[in-house]
Amino acid sequence: MTIIIRSFESRADVLFAESLTQKENWRSETIQEINILFEYDPSGCLIAEKDNQPVGICIATAYKNNGSIGELIVSPSARRSGIGHQLMSIAIQYLQNKGIRQIYLDAVLKAVPLYEGFGFEKITRSLRFFGQVPAISSPDVFPITLNELPAILEIDQNVFGENRSFFLKKRIQNYPHLNYYLKNNQGIQSYLFGRQGRGGWITVGPWINLQTAEIGLSLLHHFQYQIGNQPFSMGVLATNQSAVQIIVVNGLMPQPDPPIRMALNTQENLGSSYQNYAIGSPAKG
Repeated sequence: MTIIIRSFESRADVLFAESLTQKENWRSETIQEINILFEYDPSGCLIAEKDNQPVGICIATAYKNNGSIGELIVSPSARRSGIGHQLMSIAIQYLQNKGIRQIYLDAVLKAVPLYEGFGFEKITRSLRFFGQVPAISSPDVFPITLNELPAILEIDQNVFGENRSFFLKKRIQNYPHLNYYLKNNQGIQSYLFGRQGRGGWITVGPWINLQTAEIGLSLLHHFQYQIGNQPFSMGVLATNQSAVQIIVVNGLMPQPDPPIRMALNTQENLGSSYQNYAIGSPAKG
């Protein structure tokens, strides 16, 4: 048995990666989302081949000081052969060779021992919610366009802790109907970005709220008004109790067995600001 791990080289590798996410029923990880990660850093998109056949993937994403690892999937027929361990080892090494020391991921429960073996530590539950909130239009909410993006990015880097402009710009280009901001006489107070997955599945995140929970909630109500009678999903770090409370009170239901946010060599929790109401993913905030 010969195992080779290399970076993605072509669209065929992206298509294979998407096929694995589809088999795992990861509805938000579409071909479009995988391709965004490939565009951002092809070298960090890893594929494992067993006897010249692709059998697994893992994607490492580097910001300036922080990085993330995600999309770790091995084909069922190739599991229990150490391929997942090899992919993780090379992904960590890739990020560390770029000067990244703080590495994050969201772990499903069964994978926690694997990540702990590499030195990752549990930070908090990365909660998942699904449902609908009251649909209420607001005159203070507007679609995000490329014109507003610079002002939002300035806020976002302060709140999130890294420059994720590449990913947020892609949200505007790919899902122009799913991104909104709330502005009053004090300026931009809240904004959220959405994306669409398989079967019309909508995910909200990141969602940043600078002021009171009520202001941020009016933005979420307007978002529901815009998408109509359609439920959506949202990820929230359990450390943000204010966000968890208003989400549950307004109708979103917690999903069972949420993943665990883990970190390697962390000195601070990226995206842990109380103003960060909903996350996108470790790679995309």
